[in-house]
Amino acid sequence: MVEGPGATRNGRKVQLAVGKFVVDAPRAAGSGSVSEDATVTDDAHAPSIIPGHLAEELADHVLSEAFTVGKELFLVFAFSPDSTDGIGDDHDVALRLHFGMNGSLTTRKVKSSDLHRPSSVAPWKLSKQPSLRLKFSECRRSESNGTSNFSYVIVEAWETTVTYPACAIKSRKKLIDLKSRDVCSTLFNAQDVFTAIRQLGNSMMISDALLNQEIFPGIGNIIKIESLHRSMVDPRRIVNSLTDPELRRIIRHVRIYSMDWLKSGRAGKKLVYNQTTCGTCRGLTVKMQKIGGASSSQASGKLCPGKGHAFMSRVTFWCTICQPLNPSFAASVEAHLSSSSNTRHAIEDENVPHNVTDKSSKPEMECPQHGIKSLKLSRVRKENTNYLRIFMSCSSKGCQYFSWADRSFSNCRCGKKAILRVAKTERSGGRWFLCCATGGKSTKGRVIDGCGHFEWATEDHLAPFRSLLTPLL
Repeated sequence: MVEGPGATRNGRKVQLAVGKFVVDAPRAAGSGSVSEDATVTDDAHAPSIIPGHLAEELADHVLSEAFTVGKELFLVFAFSPDSTDGIGDDHDVALRLHFGMNGSLTTRKVKSSDLHRPSSVAPWKLSKQPSLRLKFSECRRSESNGTSNFSYVIVEAWETTVTYPACAIKSRKKLIDLKSRDVCSTLFNAQDVFTAIRQLGNSMMISDALLNQEIFPGIGNIIKIESLHRSMVDPRRIVNSLTDPELRRIIRHVRIYSMDWLKSGRAGKKLVYNQTTCGTCRGLTVKMQKIGGASSSQASGKLCPGKGHAFMSRVTFWCTICQPLNPSFAASVEAHLSSSSNTRHAIEDENVPHNVTDKSSKPEMECPQHGIKSLKLSRVRKENTNYLRIFMSCSSKGCQYFSWADRSFSNCRCGKKAILRVAKTERSGGRWFLCCATGGKSTKGRVIDGCGHFEWATEDHLAPFRSLLTPLL
């Protein structure tokens, strides 16, 4: 998941091309290709669109600016080299890149004589087509053609939403308006974020407020979840219920976690994200539920639909002990965490994930060559007859060990192995179940697609996996 720190690091990579001319912008085949007269929007969820005439439109333009705003990277092009002073011009045009869940960006410097050698292409990308590829040079296209002494900067984006054209003026204004609240900005101001969140009113949950890119740009689901856990705040709390110290503590932990991620290049330790055991209290008390786009009533304590924020619904993890929904329980939580006799006690109530296995237990399967420690549990993601089945493999390089992990599962009435899934609802979030491999939607009593098989997973079903089983498998 590419959140603010990843986008910021990508923005730093592309600085190598700033001030250079675009000498080629080939169309990226197989990644959202459309007809040349297609309408290009500025929608964050739009597909990657690279018009076929992009090379001609950007030819001899200079990359005058490259900056990030939260999770977005903007490349601003000016036709005249004199426009690289950052002031901007009405004729400037911008490309907007949004990296989504798996996007990435590479920047490499190559000589013209080495341009077509296989070694100049990132080997792990050879099987995929880039969403965007731009070639930059110190000189214009007409001056660099036919010369073997030129060096080029190649910028490639992979699995990334590309919007073109984007308004350069609006992009710069967005940077100016949000730079003090961008979680990875050098001009970050915690008080500006505090004020912006306080102005939301009573209707928004804190989990929604943190994901609102107009308020706190750069925060994604991992940062949200881990920062709220470190702040001991339930993600369902509404903004108005938070005290000033609580809100300031959340903002501080968001900034710390994000900057550590930016510095190291990888997300920090995950205490509750994709976990079943809390990394703080060590209890089997991690709740998993898809929440977002909702508000909470202080009178009833129940969640109710919000307005205009349904798109923020995310699978969220939190510890029911460390992050109490009722803030008056804060003192008892601290006492619980300080008690060595209670830190490993699993609280049995309706909020605790059901049939969760002990993390310290060992799986029944093992690699004949490398043992248990090298095992990993995966799910078939390629759409075929085994789609969504789980299997064991070995993480050791070169090892060919493979074994289906669903041998103890029953077959559904379709004759296929039942699929292991996890519930994300308010009542049963985190509880594993077995269902039909091809679904089971029904209309007026008539089953469509699959047979509708369903059964809750038991300890016998889950025992072979133990600590290898994670909610987001």
